[in-house]
Amino acid sequence: MSERRQTLIVSDLHLGGGAADPGDDHVYQNRQLERFVRQSLASPAGQEGQIELFFNGDFLEFAQVRQEAYRSPSTDYWCSEPESLEKLEAILAGHDNSFAALQAFQEAGNRVTLAAGNHDVDLCWPAVRKRLRARIGPGLRFETGVDWVERHDGRLHIGHGHLEDPANRFKHWSAPILQAPDGARLEMCPGTLFMVRFVNGLEARYPFADNLHPVQNLATVLLREDTGGFASAGWMLLKFIARHAKTLGASEASDVGRRLLARLREDDDFAQRLAAACRLLGAERSPESVRRDVSDEDSLAELMRQLFAVVPPDDWQALFALRPAAVLGAAGSKTLGTIVGARHFGRKALRDLAQRRFDACPAAQVVVMGHTHLPDDQPFDNGRYLNPGSWTRYLDLEKHPPLRLDDLRDESRFPYELNYVVVEATETDSRLVARRECFEKSG
Repeated sequence: MSERRQTLIVSDLHLGGGAADPGDDHVYQNRQLERFVRQSLASPAGQEGQIELFFNGDFLEFAQVRQEAYRSPSTDYWCSEPESLEKLEAILAGHDNSFAALQAFQEAGNRVTLAAGNHDVDLCWPAVRKRLRARIGPGLRFETGVDWVERHDGRLHIGHGHLEDPANRFKHWSAPILQAPDGARLEMCPGTLFMVRFVNGLEARYPFADNLHPVQNLATVLLREDTGGFASAGWMLLKFIARHAKTLGASEASDVGRRLLARLREDDDFAQRLAAACRLLGAERSPESVRRDVSDEDSLAELMRQLFAVVPPDDWQALFALRPAAVLGAAGSKTLGTIVGARHFGRKALRDLAQRRFDACPAAQVVVMGHTHLPDDQPFDNGRYLNPGSWTRYLDLEKHPPLRLDDLRDESRFPYELNYVVVEATETDSRLVARRECFEKSG
C-alpha cells in the first residue's frame, strides 16, 4: 500500500458539447482529459485507489452549451432543473470518452469530486447530480453551496474563488434554488447574464472572446471598442463591478460614460429611443424625464443594466453604439477597466484571499483556488497558495499589450497549459507536500 494519499486538483475545464459545439472551449482535440485521468489511474496511487480527483469549479460549461435550452421569461433567474438537465445531456454526449475514464477511475477505488463554480451552479439540482452519478458512478461526490472545502484534516483548503468577484458572486450561494414566477430556478449572477445576453452572441465573430475569464477581462477589451455598442457594454459591466469593489484609484472615470451622458443631453433622438426602451421595464417615460433622472454616470449605468436584461441584444448594441471618437484604452491609460481588472480580479485578488484564509485557519497549510484562469504558486509564511489555471486556451491580460476585438478572431493563436495541483499526505509527516504540475502545453 502506498504511504501517500493524493489529492489532484484541476479547475475551470468548461466542458461544453464537444466537437459538435462551437462554444466548447475545453482543450479536447487529443482527448487530453481522458488521457490525464487514465494516466492518474495507471499510477501506483491510482491502482491502489489512493487518489481523490477534485474538480474545483467550472468543470461543466452550463452557461454556454445548448443555449436554446434556457427559456426563462425573466433574466433575474438562471436555469430550471429540466433546462439544466438538457444542457447536461449535451455535455455528456460531447465528452463520452472523458466520462468513461472518470467511471473507470472511480471503479478502481479512487474518488471523484465535483465542486460547483459560477458556470456550473447547475450542480445544485438533485436531478443533475443523479444523472452524473449514473454516468460516473454512485460514489461521485459533490461540493455545492459552500465557500471552502477542507481535506487532509483541515490542512488543505479548496475554493473556486468566484465569491470574491462582484461580477460572479451569488447572493444565495448556500441555497441558490429560488422561486421564480414560472417555478423553481437557479439564481442568475451578473457574469452569467452578461455571458448569455452578450458574450454568446460575440462568439460567432470572435471565437476567443468567451475564453477571457473572469468576464470583466472581456469587458475591459470591449471598453476599447467604438462601434456596435461594445464599449458601452464593457463600461456598464465595469461600472457595476466598481460599485461593489472595495477601493478604486482616483482615475476611475472612462470616456465612455461621459460620452453617453453628453449624447443623452444633446441628442433628442437618442433620448427619445431611450425613453421608448424604458417601456420594456414597465415604465412610461418621456425624454425629459429620462434626462432629469439620469443625471450622472452611476444612474446611467444602472438604467443600462436594467435594459440589458430586457432589450434584444442587437437592439441594445444599436441603441448604445458610440459616435466616432479617439481610440479608447490606449496603452498606459488609467481607464476604469484597467483599474478594476488589475487591482481586483487578477492574481493579487486571490492571493489576498488566500492570506485571509491562512490567517483565519491556523491549521491550513495549503490553499488552492481557480476562477481567474491564471496559474499561480505563492508561498506564505504559514503556508502555500496554488492555482492550476484553466484547461482552456488562455491569455494573461496582466502581461499582454492592450487587445482589440479583432485580436480575438483566431483562437488557434492562443496557447494552452493544462496544469493540475498535487497535494500529498504521508503517514509519518504532518506537513502536506504540494506542487503544481503540467500535463500538457502548447505555444
